Amino acid sequence: MTDRTEGARRRWRARLPVGIGVLLVLVSAGLFAVVPLAEASNRAYAGASACPAGTRSTSCTTTAPAVVKGAVYEHSGKSVRYWLLLTERGTGIARRVRMPRRSPVFDAVHAGDTVALTYWRGEVRTVRFGAATQEAWTSPADDGRLPAALGFVALPFGLGALLLGRWRRRHPSTAAHAAPWQLTAALVVLLVLGVLGATTSFLADAVRDAFLLVAAAAVPVVLLAVLFARWMAGRMRRAADTSDIVPVPPTGRRCVRASVYGDVPYSVAGFDHLVVGDGRPAATPDPDGRVARRTLPETLTVRCVRSLGPGDPEFWPTAYKYDCAVIECRDGDRTVLIAGRRRDAALILGALTTVVPG
Repeated sequence: MTDRTEGARRRWRARLPVGIGVLLVLVSAGLFAVVPLAEASNRAYAGASACPAGTRSTSCTTTAPAVVKGAVYEHSGKSVRYWLLLTERGTGIARRVRMPRRSPVFDAVHAGDTVALTYWRGEVRTVRFGAATQEAWTSPADDGRLPAALGFVALPFGLGALLLGRWRRRHPSTAAHAAPWQLTAALVVLLVLGVLGATTSFLADAVRDAFLLVAAAAVPVVLLAVLFARWMAGRMRRAADTSDIVPVPPTGRRCVRASVYGDVPYSVAGFDHLVVGDGRPAATPDPDGRVARRTLPETLTVRCVRSLGPGDPEFWPTAYKYDCAVIECRDGDRTVLIAGRRRDAALILGALTTVVPG
């Protein structure tokens, strides 16, 4: 019954992120599908022709000159709004047009300058000053930016949740030693591209530029991730290979960093050093190895040398990272593990296998 419950718990741990991931990916797909619909208004504006002189219509654009009365910065919390104060020539109608950013028109104009306003469907859509052109805040070019940005935010989290579900299905939850660096690397790539897409959706001149930039950036970002993955895989292979660790008897007294783990009296929490070359090896919390020593008995025999594995203490990967060797021993019917840095493992192994004269 216990095994069945544990199996169900593991399946649930894998299925939950998969369900969340599928939902977020579908939400992202829906948001991206909205973008072309929202941009339809922008395409209609871009393709609209100028109205005949003296006429106005919702299907064509009208251009009228206006005089700049001032440029105003309006602070709203941490954001800044940019307003052009204008007066139409001929009609004298005063207008307050919000611009999305300072360049290229907002910073270029001064009071008394003449600009050209392009109207479409009754609103100012574009402001021109000389050769510079800037869309107004109310431009339809902004219509698809919010759904695009939200889609770029939802997609990496959705794909990341799917990867997490796959990882949990393939790796038992008890394997606390297995740092999922592959999953972390994939999530970093997805988040970088997602943040880039969301930011560019608001800053680029057109929403399609955000998709093009993400597509272009995906190649170098993924390439860097692949290079990092190859480097990490090589590092893990080297860490797993303990064939070059052979006993080297210590020629003098040394105190090395090591941890003893097992149901034995010389396995004590906080005793993270081992004295070798001074009789039998002894565990101690003292980096100098002078006090509180617990001697490892003659009955302790070495079985093998290996890398970190399932069931090892959870703090060992953090303490030793990839520079760790585990000496697996037996003391009677009890298993005793000794973890240390790879460069110290040969000395520890030599001290354990060297017979100390009585």
